Amino acid sequence: MIEETGGPMSSEDLYRTAAMDAKTLQDRILTAAGPGVDVSDGRAPAQALADALLAVVQDYLAQTSNEHDVELFLEVNGRPPEDLAAWPVNILAGLVLRRTPAADRHAIGERAVRIAARRLRSAAGA
Repeated sequence: MIEETGGPMSSEDLYRTAAMDAKTLQDRILTAAGPGVDVSDGRAPAQALADALLAVVQDYLAQTSNEHDVELFLEVNGRPPEDLAAWPVNILAGLVLRRTPAADRHAIGERAVRIAARRLRSAAGA
């Protein structure tokens, strides 16, 4: 997951790092989901991660913030962009931009991997 570097990150660096984190999380989801999951279109891991992140971050914000932050988060991230692969990247970058502590971002990622893998397995009938 994105680590604090001590200095401000450029938006390009932020999104590049968030993209690498999203790819790592998607790889972990596929590994955890097992070989019976069909990912031939390449969209399933990004969709699964984004869906899981929406649920986990919404829960996190409900516990650590207020209902207005939850509403704003869903307004900004609740619908998939045209480029589905960008969806989890945007959510992960947003966590950094809102200065979510690194430990919390790590926990969010871990929980999202478990949820997404479980959903992919379920969808595959495994």
